[in-house]
Amino acid sequence: MPKSVFISYCHNQGDWVWDRLVPCLRAGGADVHIDRERFEAGKAVVGQMDAVQDGAAMALLILSPEYLNSPYCVHEMERAIQRDSTFTHGIVVPVKRVPCVLPAKIKGPNPLYVDLENDRNADQWCLLLQSCEADLGAPAPHWLDALHETCRFLQRGDSVNLVVRNTPK
Repeated sequence: MPKSVFISYCHNQGDWVWDRLVPCLRAGGADVHIDRERFEAGKAVVGQMDAVQDGAAMALLILSPEYLNSPYCVHEMERAIQRDSTFTHGIVVPVKRVPCVLPAKIKGPNPLYVDLENDRNADQWCLLLQSCEADLGAPAPHWLDALHETCRFLQRGDSVNLVVRNTPK
C-alpha cells in the first residue's frame, strides 16, 4: 500500500509544489494528500486542514519565509511536529525550498531535512522520495525533464513516443 503524504506549503510555493513535487511523489507511488484536491467550499478551512492532515501517515513541510509567517502553515507545522516532536519516527520531513531560518521546534531536535533550494540536486530528491517510500526508477531531475518535455510536445499537438528501458515507473 502506498504511503500517504500530507503536503503543507505556502501558496507562494504552489507552482513548484504542483509542477514538480506532486508529480514526482505520485509517479513514485505515494498517496498525496493536499488542500487543492481535498478541500470543499462552504466548510471551515482549519477543520479541513486538520482532517486532511490526520488522514496521512506523514507530513512534508515545504519551508520558506512566507510559510513560517503564515498562521495556517504554522498551524499545520505545529500539528505535524506534535505527532513526532523528537523527529524519531520519520513522519515529519522538513523541506527547505528557499533559504529560511529553521524554527526552534525543528532546529532543536536537529532532524535531517531535505534541501531543495536547488531542485536539480538528485541526491536531495532521492532523500525526499525515500522518506515517502516513493521510487521513480530514475533521478528526479531527469524524470521531471522528461515529463515537462513530453508535456511541451503534447501542448503543441505533437505526437510523443516514449522508449523506456529497464523497469518502467
